[in-house]
Amino acid sequence: MGHLRLLGEPAGSDDHAALTNLAFPQAGHTGYVAAAGLAGGQSIIGGAAAGENLSLQSTAHPTRGYVRAQDDLQLLSNIIRDSAANQRLTLATASPHVTLSGYLKVSGHAAVGGGASPSAGRILSAVDTLTDHPSAALYASIIGNRAAGPQFTYGIHGGASGQGTPSASYVYGLYFFAQHASTSPCFQAGGILIQQQSAPSGTGALTVARGLFVSVGYWGGSKPASVFGIDIEDQGAAGVGTAYGIRILDQTATTVRLLELGPATPYLRLAGGAAPGANLTNLYLNEGGTLRRVQCVDPGWGGANLQAGQRVLVLV
Repeated sequence: MGHLRLLGEPAGSDDHAALTNLAFPQAGHTGYVAAAGLAGGQSIIGGAAAGENLSLQSTAHPTRGYVRAQDDLQLLSNIIRDSAANQRLTLATASPHVTLSGYLKVSGHAAVGGGASPSAGRILSAVDTLTDHPSAALYASIIGNRAAGPQFTYGIHGGASGQGTPSASYVYGLYFFAQHASTSPCFQAGGILIQQQSAPSGTGALTVARGLFVSVGYWGGSKPASVFGIDIEDQGAAGVGTAYGIRILDQTATTVRLLELGPATPYLRLAGGAAPGANLTNLYLNEGGTLRRVQCVDPGWGGANLQAGQRVLVLV
């Protein structure tokens, strides 16, 4: 059987170590890869027909290793696809610079923003300085679009559970602070700002709108000694001019209840919407199961100025 002589192979030689004239680049060697590197760089092309691929495999052994890129990897197509050829990661030179498609799972802790660093005590850290108006650390907008059946849609949904064996435990589902840290005037600072809306397309019946809803607690184990639906500490401090525990402005509606406490027939009702007439107040009290309006009666202690069914309220 004849022997194919390679370029630079001495006649009658089978010793590959004796081959000469193999230094790159050489005529006739352009179809080979220089494993030790090539001046000016080199390109590896997988196929010659449309749709053909270049496959890299770490080892012929069934137990695979890794295909490693020792240096930065630049994708000229800007696209990474999964094994089913679905486009999953797209890079771009303009915003958005990175686009992910599909479900994303991060097994570690993440940091977002120029001032953020991953932390063992935070699953997600968002820290940055923004000059845009408005600016937000987190913006969430979700549309619940179920075709049938009930639909619960939450802008932010989650919870916090204290476990382990600490010496003391404090658990809050949501904790925010609003800090004024500028020499410019700050007209308002608040922990929570809530606004209810109905979109122009929301023409279906809307039964109840709540700015803040405190649902009934669930105590599956130990029961708390005291439960407060809303607990407001002293809002006064040195330098504070006026402190309000709760302030409710008058409301504009067909029926206005600024405050209502108790069952279906409340123990106390404070009406609003307009100032009361002469000798009347906006305060209603439950007396013997009947809600009665507090009003003034001119002095006439023989009862001459009292009408049928009226009672006398004495303030002391």
